[in-house]
Amino acid sequence: MKRYVVVETLDQLKAVSDSLRLQIITLLVKEAYTGKQLATILSLSASKVHYHLKELESHGFVEVVRTEEKNGIVQKFYRAVAYDFKVSDALLPSLREDSILLQETMLNHLRSSITRLYNSPDESFLLFSDQEDRPPAIAVNSEVKAPRKEIFAWIKKYQSLLDELAEMEDRYLKRIASGEAEDTVENFYMVTIGFMTNERYYVAEDDSLPDNYELQQSESRHFTGKIVVKKKKGDSGDEHASDK
Repeated sequence: MKRYVVVETLDQLKAVSDSLRLQIITLLVKEAYTGKQLATILSLSASKVHYHLKELESHGFVEVVRTEEKNGIVQKFYRAVAYDFKVSDALLPSLREDSILLQETMLNHLRSSITRLYNSPDESFLLFSDQEDRPPAIAVNSEVKAPRKEIFAWIKKYQSLLDELAEMEDRYLKRIASGEAEDTVENFYMVTIGFMTNERYYVAEDDSLPDNYELQQSESRHFTGKIVVKKKKGDSGDEHASDK
């Protein structure tokens, strides 16, 4: 399977902007399924799923990777041709004209992330364990009110950090290939979605906690301080951290 498939035509972009088709692609990234198996997973009719599979196949997003005969019927197993897709620069004018296309692209990232999140082992999320046992993890859901010019400048810095992550991987893969490092078979998965909006949700008239709770000391004072709370010492009940 390829890392990326490039969306080069407007027909391709429209074909993959359907929410159900994105859901099918997300499933076929992880496993190969028949149309009937997908229909069962999605609680849809087999004919409807087969229609969308044919559309995805004709536009180059999925392919038949193997066939099996069962009770005289040839079953086709489909798989996504790549783990992710990128939109060609030639289609940027279309994205400017149709905001739904970009929204669906973002939704695809979120859907695939949800699938990976639920399929990851429990030990990936030991955020509040001892430091030596804690795996690298970050969860941020925030609103930032600042001028667009400053947001653009921050995004540029953030993109540089993402480039640094890619360089980090390149160095590690070279060390593995040369025998200098052992492959830990671990990957750090991350998805980023950000956009400007006129709505602001995180505003409350009363930002205080109940009398017997207090904010837990957080490594990120801007983002998690208002999410993680704990019982005050000396109060009855559970004193462990819990999500608000």
